[in-house]
Amino acid sequence: MADVKIALKIISDLKNFISICLTDPLLLNLFRNSKTHFTRDRKLNFERLVLLIAKMCKRTLSVELEGFFGELGKKISCSVSAFSQQRSKLSPLFFLVWNRVLCESFLRHASGDTRRWMGYRLIAVDGSNLALVNTPSLQAHFGGQSNQNSSFVQAKTFYHYDVLNDLVTHACIAPYRTSELTLASHWIEELPLDSIAIYDRYYSTFKMFALHSWQESERKFVIRA
Repeated sequence: MADVKIALKIISDLKNFISICLTDPLLLNLFRNSKTHFTRDRKLNFERLVLLIAKMCKRTLSVELEGFFGELGKKISCSVSAFSQQRSKLSPLFFLVWNRVLCESFLRHASGDTRRWMGYRLIAVDGSNLALVNTPSLQAHFGGQSNQNSSFVQAKTFYHYDVLNDLVTHACIAPYRTSELTLASHWIEELPLDSIAIYDRYYSTFKMFALHSWQESERKFVIRA
């Protein structure tokens, strides 16, 4: 029951953040690609768009759209094309900030239930490859691999993952040829002050040792070597 109450409080905080975005033009401007976007009351407005994307749709988009509006109790829907147009208006920065709201809400409401080791949060740091749709624009930005028969569009993803609380505290996506070591060194300041970062042996370099120690507030770490 306690977990349910905490989850409801977190969901409430996430919804409140959306409401704040809609009432604060300066904040909304950070999350839209033009000041003219999300000014009209469309079927798929700002709030519905981010909620739909957050559902992590698994079925075909047309089916997901119909089901989404059905769950809202609306006798309307929108086309796949309309969804694509609305999605292009939304800055990815919103989800980076929204995830931070989620993490802070979790720590606030579940402070007594958060799992720690010797008082520290354990943050696993690592990267991975992600296959993307093979389109000219994605190929130009992210790159990928190719052979004599075909080409593949791929991106580099990078995460800070709270292993004891099952929580992604930070994530980013970058071009495929970006080094995981470069991403790790760039995002050290995003590590929580009350955490121990855990790395595999790929990250065992003097640069990583120094960057953790030279932060304004030192970040504790363990690197396999």
